[in-house]
Amino acid sequence: MGDAQAEGWISSRTTNKILHKTMKKTSIISLLASAALLGLCGCASDQAQKSQEPAKPKPVKSAKDTRPREERLTVGMAKDEVRQAIGNPRGTSVNSDGAETWTYSDTEKAFIPYYSLGGGKFHNLVVVFDTNGKVKNWSSNTAGGY
Repeated sequence: MGDAQAEGWISSRTTNKILHKTMKKTSIISLLASAALLGLCGCASDQAQKSQEPAKPKPVKSAKDTRPREERLTVGMAKDEVRQAIGNPRGTSVNSDGAETWTYSDTEKAFIPYYSLGGGKFHNLVVVFDTNGKVKNWSSNTAGGY
């Protein structure tokens, strides 16, 4: 080998060693920086975003009225009072005089397997309002499915 070739080979080899060491250092530094960044992100907290006000006590719900629906009704109640007492009706109708009728039923129990065969009963309630929107009367019945 000539001096020029040997010199080129040595400088090429030296350059490769330097590049290899530099790449190795860069990879290690990148890896450490990534690990540190992930570690810091894991320690992040949303505490500053939370309100510093003391927790307000939850309002106490009144006990649910467990009486049968028809026992919660009185003649002369307004429609809003009826809704509050027994909920929204399943169906409504209006006759030619303008009197409205609301129907309530618990027929969704029919989808419970063997409900009626096991002695379960279905309750229906019909509430009749006068032309002023006040309860005029109501009727209810209970029936077994079979």
